[in-house]
Amino acid sequence: MRRQLQGWYRFIPICLGICFVLEAGVERPPAAAQQILDGIAAVVNDDIITIGEVREAMAFEAEQLRQRYRGEVLQEKIRELYKNTLQPLIDLQLQLERAKKLNLQASEEDVNFHMERLKEDNRLSDAQLQEMLESRGMTMALYRKQIRESLLVSKVVNAEVRSRLIILETELQEAYEQRQSEYRVAGELTVSHILFLVPEGATPKQEESAKAKAADVLQQLRSGGEFVALARQYSEGPSAERDGFLGPFRTGQLLPELEAAVASLQPGEISDLVRTRVGWHIVRLEANKAGGHRPFEEVREELRSELSRTKTEQKYMEWLESLRQQSYTTILYEG
Repeated sequence: MRRQLQGWYRFIPICLGICFVLEAGVERPPAAAQQILDGIAAVVNDDIITIGEVREAMAFEAEQLRQRYRGEVLQEKIRELYKNTLQPLIDLQLQLERAKKLNLQASEEDVNFHMERLKEDNRLSDAQLQEMLESRGMTMALYRKQIRESLLVSKVVNAEVRSRLIILETELQEAYEQRQSEYRVAGELTVSHILFLVPEGATPKQEESAKAKAADVLQQLRSGGEFVALARQYSEGPSAERDGFLGPFRTGQLLPELEAAVASLQPGEISDLVRTRVGWHIVRLEANKAGGHRPFEEVREELRSELSRTKTEQKYMEWLESLRQQSYTTILYEG
């Protein structure tokens, strides 16, 4: 039995989910053009796709083109859009035929589930969805049909492509080696300091006073003074309330002068006096976590997912091409 395709479908290359796509409706053409629109665009095995269905599917994009172009340029853009719309409709029909041969079905429960998910994802009530569909010339019945056919395509792709994919351990290892730069983890320095502020535009006397105070505290530390107690007593920055603790910093995040000062320190050691744009510091290195790479085991499933997606797309295109080669498809009107 011949089945007429609904022209408002949008083909989903890898139908692993349902896209919320609502296309604008199209006005009925003038009587003079009715004969062309009712003609056959393509024969796909025992089914047909009409010119009207292709025009209806491309209506939204065609209107956008009309707003941007005129004359011959517009006509050329419309012809190109027609061709780019017809092939996905042909491919959709081939996949639906394959789903039918495999006895795949999309139940009312399946459709209802995805309808509810779509409404939830887009925060739409039943009334809002109905209103949106009507504003685009689409009925609820036609929209449910769109979802059902998208589900069927998803099922046939899963059965014919995804279920046959094999991701070898060697492939995961090879991908990991090739992407080392993506898994690099920067080193991390955890530091505390005692700060002696120097106001912007300070006089030589103010500069010398702050440095002398810092040198005195440094001497106390060298003589066995306790860092936390001295930080609470003398530090002039907000970190004094945190025992001088500044926190962890990845390489490049800390002030360059401070990072350079702790580069040669071991955890627990303190620096000499360090001058930055805010004043004088005494810095203590709390911890030094070396940089490296995320381990393979940590990114294994991430790699598997990405490889699966890439291979699915590749195998899907090969499978779709095989459907095209095995089909009887004739394009009768090229726009």
